[in-house]
Amino acid sequence: MAAINRATASKRTNATAFKRGKRPAAAADPGTKNEILEAALLAFARDGFDGASLPKIAVIAKVAHPLIHYYFGSKDNLWRETVEYAFGGLIREATAVEAASRSLSPLQRLRVMIQALAQFAARYPNHFGLIMAEMRSDSERLAWLRENYLNAFVKRLTRVLKDAQEQNEIKKVPLDHLGFILIGSIVLYFSMNLDPPRNVSPEDLADRHAKWVLEVILNGIVA
Repeated sequence: MAAINRATASKRTNATAFKRGKRPAAAADPGTKNEILEAALLAFARDGFDGASLPKIAVIAKVAHPLIHYYFGSKDNLWRETVEYAFGGLIREATAVEAASRSLSPLQRLRVMIQALAQFAARYPNHFGLIMAEMRSDSERLAWLRENYLNAFVKRLTRVLKDAQEQNEIKKVPLDHLGFILIGSIVLYFSMNLDPPRNVSPEDLADRHAKWVLEVILNGIVA
């Protein structure tokens, strides 16, 4: 019984530490930190949280293992900052688009938001793998990721789609279906495309794919 109580207390302590997101203050070199975050994103997407050990991440990043502890303190903190590294820019950009494009029509705002999502997916193609890894484990991390990042973007996209429907600019397709049709068509292309064009920059490829997604969604594929 005492062992069970200690294990339960340990689990609660770990969960509390994760929610608080504490990490040691350290003067970080941005270049080294980004290399670690890129490696962590790949490792967490490929192996999940439990399978992505800090030594493995250090090998991928080509840095000394102690540097990860120096910059991030713990594996939980590294995961949290990896999520912010991958998803934070998307949320900030979506918020900026929403604020700066109020004078545009809903359909124009939708075009800008889809382009922003495509640029994000092109920069961080492993983000979908990270989400799927957490969905398989059904962890507290998944709830935190959904609350702070995934839901935030989906709500903004849903608002744009709802406005476009109310202005009769798009059909009254159920918003939950329509939102994920758009998100899936962007995310899966960059997450699962193992042989992207080599003579096109990620930025140009993102713009090109966003253009075709909107073309097909808005106008269909029938000649």
